[in-house]
Amino acid sequence: MASTAGYIVSTSCKHIIDDQHWLSSAYTQFAVPYFIYDIYAMFLCHWHKHQVKGHGGDDGAARAPGSTWAIARGYLHKEFLMVLHHAAMVLVCFPLSVVWRQGKGDFFLGCMLMAEVSTPFVCLGKILIQVSGQGRMREPGEGTGRGGTSRAAAEGSGPSVIPSMP
Repeated sequence: MASTAGYIVSTSCKHIIDDQHWLSSAYTQFAVPYFIYDIYAMFLCHWHKHQVKGHGGDDGAARAPGSTWAIARGYLHKEFLMVLHHAAMVLVCFPLSVVWRQGKGDFFLGCMLMAEVSTPFVCLGKILIQVSGQGRMREPGEGTGRGGTSRAAAEGSGPSVIPSMP
């Protein structure tokens, strides 16, 4: 959804600094509750996974492992970069895009949103790690997909983003 919004915004901007698109401000306001919800949903998945696996006691019974704070510490330890990314988007990027940007640079905001097109390939990489194990080589399509989608997003956003070849 973010990559589609980014494509629509960046292709509709003829002047890369001054053009505005209504979707750029609407999408950033939609993204804040999504990021907050996503942090909470990831925590609930982490909590339920530990509850089902029975990490709660020595007898192996399926119950929650200790306090909520212990679960939260384990979640932050495991998913620190993802939580940091979501928190930075809410606490830094949203205020910058709404207040400091003052309606300018919608083209560049669209280009940044198009980078999300590589997300399915990152998820595919995590799935392949779980399915095939750590010792085996992952599918080459995962890395090619990430690199290819990044390049396609850069090419789709226009000639001003891609450095010209001599």
